[in-house]
Amino acid sequence: MIVQGNLPPSRKSAEFGSLRLWVHNELSSRGHHNNAGSALIRHGTQSFHEQGFKCERPENGQVYFLFSASVEAIEDDLIAWNDLNGPPDEWTVTATNRVTEYLRCEVRRPRPTDRPVDELLRSAGLAQAAEYLANARQRLAEGTPASWGDCTANCRNALQAAVRQLTGEGQLSAGLKKLKEVCLFGEREAEHIQALDKLFTNSRDLLSKTGAHPPLPDYPFAVFALDLTTAILRFLMTALK
Repeated sequence: MIVQGNLPPSRKSAEFGSLRLWVHNELSSRGHHNNAGSALIRHGTQSFHEQGFKCERPENGQVYFLFSASVEAIEDDLIAWNDLNGPPDEWTVTATNRVTEYLRCEVRRPRPTDRPVDELLRSAGLAQAAEYLANARQRLAEGTPASWGDCTANCRNALQAAVRQLTGEGQLSAGLKKLKEVCLFGEREAEHIQALDKLFTNSRDLLSKTGAHPPLPDYPFAVFALDLTTAILRFLMTALK
Protein backbone atom coordinates (compact mmCIF):
# COMPACT_ATOMS: atom_id res chain seq x y z
CA MET A 1 0.00 0.00 0.00
CA ILE A 2 1.36 3.41 -1.00
CA VAL A 3 0.51 6.26 1.33
CA GLN A 4 1.19 9.96 1.25
CA GLY A 5 3.37 11.74 3.79
CA ASN A 6 1.80 13.48 6.76
CA LEU A 7 2.78 17.01 5.71
CA PRO A 8 0.68 19.07 3.27
CA PRO A 9 2.22 19.42 -0.23
CA SER A 10 3.10 23.10 0.24
CA ARG A 11 5.09 22.43 3.40
CA LYS A 12 6.80 19.39 1.89
CA SER A 13 7.83 21.50 -1.11
CA ALA A 14 9.18 24.22 1.17
CA GLU A 15 11.18 21.69 3.18
CA PHE A 16 12.64 20.17 0.03
CA GLY A 17 13.53 23.66 -1.23
CA SER A 18 15.43 24.31 1.99
CA LEU A 19 17.19 20.96 1.66
CA ARG A 20 18.15 21.75 -1.95
CA LEU A 21 19.71 25.04 -0.83
CA TRP A 22 21.62 23.29 1.98
CA VAL A 23 22.93 20.64 -0.41
CA HIS A 24 24.07 23.31 -2.88
CA ASN A 25 25.86 25.33 -0.20
CA GLU A 26 27.38 22.51 1.84
CA LEU A 27 27.90 19.41 -0.28
CA SER A 28 29.09 21.06 -3.46
CA SER A 29 31.96 22.71 -1.59
CA ARG A 30 32.96 19.31 -0.17
CA GLY A 31 32.98 17.62 -3.56
CA HIS A 32 30.13 15.25 -2.74
CA HIS A 33 28.42 14.21 -5.97
CA ASN A 34 24.64 14.52 -5.65
CA ASN A 35 21.52 14.11 -7.79
CA ALA A 36 18.01 15.21 -6.93
CA GLY A 37 15.27 12.66 -7.49
CA SER A 38 12.33 10.75 -6.12
CA ALA A 39 12.37 7.78 -3.78
CA LEU A 40 9.78 5.18 -2.95
CA ILE A 41 10.51 4.29 0.67
CA ARG A 42 9.12 0.95 1.79
CA HIS A 43 8.53 0.65 5.52
CA GLY A 44 7.00 -2.73 6.41
CA THR A 45 3.78 -3.06 4.44
CA GLN A 46 3.55 0.66 3.68
CA SER A 47 5.32 2.71 1.02
CA PHE A 48 5.49 6.43 0.41
CA HIS A 49 7.09 8.78 -2.11
CA GLU A 50 9.62 11.43 -1.07
CA GLN A 51 11.91 13.83 -2.87
CA GLY A 52 15.54 13.77 -1.88
CA PHE A 53 19.17 13.57 -2.96
CA LYS A 54 21.33 10.58 -3.79
CA CYS A 55 24.87 11.51 -2.71
CA GLU A 56 28.30 9.98 -3.03
CA ARG A 57 31.34 10.55 -0.84
CA PRO A 58 34.40 11.44 -2.95
CA GLU A 59 36.91 9.62 -0.75
CA ASN A 60 35.36 6.16 -1.04
CA GLY A 61 32.39 6.35 -3.42
CA GLN A 62 29.99 5.41 -0.63
CA VAL A 63 26.37 6.22 -1.41
CA TYR A 64 23.96 7.84 1.03
CA PHE A 65 20.63 9.63 0.74
CA LEU A 66 19.39 12.94 2.11
CA PHE A 67 15.71 13.72 2.72
CA SER A 68 13.86 16.52 4.47
CA ALA A 69 14.02 16.22 8.25
CA SER A 70 10.32 15.35 8.51
CA VAL A 71 10.70 12.20 6.41
CA GLU A 72 10.40 8.90 8.29
CA ALA A 73 12.85 6.09 7.52
CA ILE A 74 14.55 3.54 9.75
CA GLU A 75 17.08 0.75 9.50
CA ASP A 76 16.11 -2.05 7.06
CA ASP A 77 13.67 0.13 5.11
CA LEU A 78 13.99 -0.16 1.33
CA ILE A 79 14.69 2.87 -0.86
CA ALA A 80 13.77 2.56 -4.56
CA TRP A 81 15.47 5.56 -6.15
CA ASN A 82 14.71 7.28 -9.46
CA ASP A 83 16.80 10.28 -10.51
CA LEU A 84 15.36 10.46 -14.05
CA ASN A 85 18.81 9.67 -15.48
CA GLY A 86 18.47 5.92 -15.38
CA PRO A 87 16.40 2.98 -14.21
CA PRO A 88 15.27 2.90 -10.55
CA ASP A 89 17.78 1.26 -8.24
CA GLU A 90 17.18 -0.19 -4.79
CA TRP A 91 19.05 0.29 -1.54
CA THR A 92 18.59 -0.96 2.02
CA VAL A 93 18.91 1.51 4.89
CA THR A 94 21.63 0.54 7.37
CA ALA A 95 21.58 3.61 9.64
CA THR A 96 19.97 7.05 9.88
CA ASN A 97 20.94 10.42 11.31
CA ARG A 98 18.38 13.19 11.74
CA VAL A 99 19.41 16.82 12.25
CA THR A 100 17.63 20.13 11.72
CA GLU A 101 18.44 20.33 8.02
CA TYR A 102 17.95 16.75 6.86
CA LEU A 103 17.53 13.03 7.44
CA ARG A 104 20.60 11.13 6.23
CA CYS A 105 20.23 7.45 5.32
CA GLU A 106 23.33 5.28 5.07
CA VAL A 107 22.66 2.40 2.68
CA ARG A 108 23.91 -0.79 1.10
CA ARG A 109 22.76 -2.90 -1.80
CA PRO A 110 19.88 -5.24 -0.90
CA ARG A 111 20.52 -8.91 -0.20
CA PRO A 112 18.03 -11.66 -1.08
CA THR A 113 17.17 -12.02 2.60
CA ASP A 114 16.16 -8.34 2.79
CA ARG A 115 12.88 -9.20 1.10
CA PRO A 116 9.74 -9.11 3.27
CA VAL A 117 9.56 -12.19 5.46
CA ASP A 118 6.26 -13.21 3.81
CA GLU A 119 8.04 -13.42 0.44
CA LEU A 120 10.89 -15.41 1.98
CA LEU A 121 8.44 -17.86 3.53
CA ARG A 122 6.46 -18.35 0.32
CA SER A 123 9.61 -18.76 -1.78
CA ALA A 124 10.65 -21.54 0.63
CA GLY A 125 7.29 -23.28 0.25
CA LEU A 126 6.00 -22.15 3.66
CA ALA A 127 2.76 -20.58 2.44
CA GLN A 128 0.80 -21.62 5.52
CA ALA A 129 3.28 -19.97 7.88
CA ALA A 130 3.17 -16.83 5.72
CA GLU A 131 -0.63 -16.82 5.89
CA TYR A 132 -0.63 -17.11 9.68
CA LEU A 133 1.85 -14.25 9.91
CA ALA A 134 -0.24 -12.04 7.61
CA ASN A 135 -3.32 -12.83 9.69
CA ALA A 136 -1.42 -11.87 12.85
CA ARG A 137 -0.58 -8.45 11.40
CA GLN A 138 -4.16 -7.91 10.31
CA ARG A 139 -5.60 -8.85 13.69
CA LEU A 140 -3.08 -6.63 15.48
CA ALA A 141 -4.29 -3.64 13.47
CA GLU A 142 -7.96 -4.21 14.34
CA GLY A 143 -7.41 -2.75 17.78
CA THR A 144 -9.44 -4.85 20.25
CA PRO A 145 -8.33 -7.16 23.07
CA ALA A 146 -9.94 -10.09 21.24
CA SER A 147 -8.06 -9.30 18.04
CA TRP A 148 -4.80 -8.97 19.95
CA GLY A 149 -5.42 -12.44 21.39
CA ASP A 150 -5.97 -13.73 17.85
CA CYS A 151 -2.73 -12.03 16.82
CA THR A 152 -0.71 -13.99 19.38
CA ALA A 153 -2.50 -17.23 18.42
CA ASN A 154 -1.61 -16.67 14.77
CA CYS A 155 2.01 -16.01 15.78
CA ARG A 156 2.12 -19.34 17.61
CA ASN A 157 0.57 -21.11 14.63
CA ALA A 158 3.06 -19.48 12.25
CA LEU A 159 5.99 -20.85 14.27
CA GLN A 160 4.51 -24.33 14.44
CA ALA A 161 3.55 -24.34 10.74
CA ALA A 162 7.08 -23.31 9.70
CA VAL A 163 8.72 -26.13 11.64
CA ARG A 164 6.12 -28.65 10.45
CA GLN A 165 6.49 -27.66 6.79
CA LEU A 166 10.29 -27.61 6.95
CA THR A 167 10.73 -30.94 8.70
CA GLY A 168 7.53 -32.91 8.08
CA GLU A 169 7.14 -33.43 11.82
CA GLY A 170 3.76 -32.73 13.38
CA GLN A 171 5.18 -32.25 16.87
CA LEU A 172 7.18 -29.11 17.49
CA SER A 173 9.76 -30.82 19.70
CA ALA A 174 10.45 -33.51 17.09
CA GLY A 175 10.56 -30.93 14.32
CA LEU A 176 13.09 -28.80 16.14
CA LYS A 177 15.44 -31.77 16.34
CA LYS A 178 15.27 -32.08 12.55
CA LEU A 179 16.00 -28.42 11.84
CA LYS A 180 19.71 -29.22 11.64
CA GLU A 181 18.99 -31.23 8.51
CA VAL A 182 17.33 -28.38 6.65
CA CYS A 183 19.30 -25.40 7.96
CA LEU A 184 22.96 -24.45 7.76
CA PHE A 185 23.76 -25.72 11.23
CA GLY A 186 27.02 -27.67 11.59
CA GLU A 187 28.39 -29.66 14.50
CA ARG A 188 30.06 -26.58 15.94
CA GLU A 189 26.70 -24.83 16.01
CA ALA A 190 25.05 -27.34 18.34
CA GLU A 191 24.71 -24.67 21.00
CA HIS A 192 22.81 -22.51 18.54
CA ILE A 193 20.44 -25.39 17.81
CA GLN A 194 19.82 -25.93 21.50
CA ALA A 195 19.23 -22.21 21.99
CA LEU A 196 16.83 -22.17 19.05
CA ASP A 197 15.01 -25.16 20.53
CA LYS A 198 14.56 -23.29 23.81
CA LEU A 199 13.57 -20.10 21.98
CA PHE A 200 10.87 -21.87 19.98
CA THR A 201 9.57 -23.75 23.00
CA ASN A 202 9.55 -20.71 25.25
CA SER A 203 7.97 -18.58 22.55
CA ARG A 204 5.23 -21.13 21.97
CA ASP A 205 4.55 -21.35 25.71
CA LEU A 206 4.56 -17.57 26.01
CA LEU A 207 2.03 -17.28 23.21
CA SER A 208 -0.17 -20.05 24.61
CA LYS A 209 -1.25 -18.78 28.01
CA THR A 210 -4.22 -20.89 29.05
CA GLY A 211 -6.24 -21.73 32.14
CA ALA A 212 -9.67 -21.10 33.56
CA HIS A 213 -9.25 -17.36 33.09
CA PRO A 214 -6.42 -16.77 30.60
CA PRO A 215 -5.34 -13.13 30.54
CA LEU A 216 -6.28 -11.14 27.46
CA PRO A 217 -3.09 -9.79 25.90
CA ASP A 218 -2.75 -6.05 25.61
CA TYR A 219 -1.45 -4.22 22.57
CA PRO A 220 2.24 -4.04 23.65
CA PHE A 221 2.31 -7.80 24.24
CA ALA A 222 0.73 -8.48 20.84
CA VAL A 223 3.32 -6.23 19.17
CA PHE A 224 6.08 -8.07 21.03
CA ALA A 225 4.67 -11.43 19.94
CA LEU A 226 4.53 -10.37 16.30
CA ASP A 227 8.03 -8.87 16.34
CA LEU A 228 9.46 -11.97 18.03
CA THR A 229 7.76 -14.35 15.60
CA THR A 230 8.86 -12.32 12.58
CA ALA A 231 12.47 -12.26 13.79
CA ILE A 232 12.54 -16.02 14.41
CA LEU A 233 11.06 -16.82 11.00
CA ARG A 234 13.47 -14.48 9.23
CA PHE A 235 16.36 -16.17 11.04
CA LEU A 236 15.16 -19.54 9.81
CA MET A 237 14.87 -18.30 6.22
CA THR A 238 18.46 -16.99 6.25
CA ALA A 239 19.72 -20.35 7.55
CA LEU A 240 17.99 -22.62 5.03
CA LYS A 241 20.27 -24.81 2.92
